[in-house]
Amino acid sequence: MRARPRIGLTLDADEGEGRYFLGRAYIEAVLAAGGLPILLPHAKDAAAAYLALLDGLVVTGGFFDVPPELYGDARRDGCGATKPERTAFEKDLLEAALAARLPVLGVCGGMQLLNVVRGGTLYQDLPLEAGIQGHEQPAPKDVPSHEVAVQPGTHLAALVGPGALSVNSTHHQAIREPGAGVLVSARAPDGIAEAIELPDLPFALGVQWHPEAALRHEPRHAALYRGLVAAAQDRRR
Repeated sequence: MRARPRIGLTLDADEGEGRYFLGRAYIEAVLAAGGLPILLPHAKDAAAAYLALLDGLVVTGGFFDVPPELYGDARRDGCGATKPERTAFEKDLLEAALAARLPVLGVCGGMQLLNVVRGGTLYQDLPLEAGIQGHEQPAPKDVPSHEVAVQPGTHLAALVGPGALSVNSTHHQAIREPGAGVLVSARAPDGIAEAIELPDLPFALGVQWHPEAALRHEPRHAALYRGLVAAAQDRRR
């Protein structure tokens, strides 16, 4: 039997309670796509050791913001709590993964960090800085709440199809300026970038929504995890 590609999943951390955690939907999406989930505790200077174990990487989201210092900005009103230790670990891991051409999927905050790693910037708070509302939906968070327009001819379109796609939305930050070599492959009706990709790499995508949660309502989202696992399998060969 063919071995499952090993897909790393970054963990969130609660420093006050001294624990790591991750939503089950991430793990179930990787398993359903044919991958083997490998959970990644935050370990300083361990990026190379982790990458030696992995065939693909998911940089997960969480209820925290990317520190604005990472994209050359000063903190302003509206910027939320940060988790510097987690972000530093994910940044090192993501940079090493991109350099090694490892297949990567960034989810929500993971997409924002992918843009920052490529030299891009973020809106610290969409309502305050762009006057844009409606990207932080109330519970239930998994139910799609708006559409995005997937650009034809992109890697994203090859996975989920071009045109309209219904997504969930749980963010107050978003991409302001795309980084070097970053292609915006989907936008919300208000113009906010909802998906990005790096065409110079075999598989490097980021989505602002949570496909692992929304796929129970819109099965097309599962194609993102299938695409990641397929790219990881190709890399193993």
